[in-house]
Amino acid sequence: MALVTWDQSYSVKVKRCDADHQKLFSLINALHDAMRTCQGSKVIADTVHELETYTKTHFSAEEALLQRAGYPKLAEHHAEHQVFIAKVKEFKDCVARAGAEAPISVLTFLKDWLSNHILQTDKLYSEHLNSHGIE
Repeated sequence: MALVTWDQSYSVKVKRCDADHQKLFSLINALHDAMRTCQGSKVIADTVHELETYTKTHFSAEEALLQRAGYPKLAEHHAEHQVFIAKVKEFKDCVARAGAEAPISVLTFLKDWLSNHILQTDKLYSEHLNSHGIE
């Protein structure tokens, strides 16, 4: 059973960004599934590593689109991404120290941050990017 389910309410109406967000949902759900079967501690390090590399790729691509379209809130958006990157680094350190204790805090943060970031921050750029021919 998925912890977070992608539906059209999460769409930012930019195919690349929606696909990236769906991948992030998949990472969260994979961790959740592992935790439900008592395998969370076995996959947490790999999940945090994949999250770190994938979000950097996604954030760079998203910010490049925002820059290309002259998005006026790019600096604020970039700052939110930097907070997330710092949090993932904290998780890496936590996983190294706490092992099996880490997945619950990682999962909770990911679910809340991703949902809120998409629905409250990313949705703000949809119309701007679309009006600049980015779909």
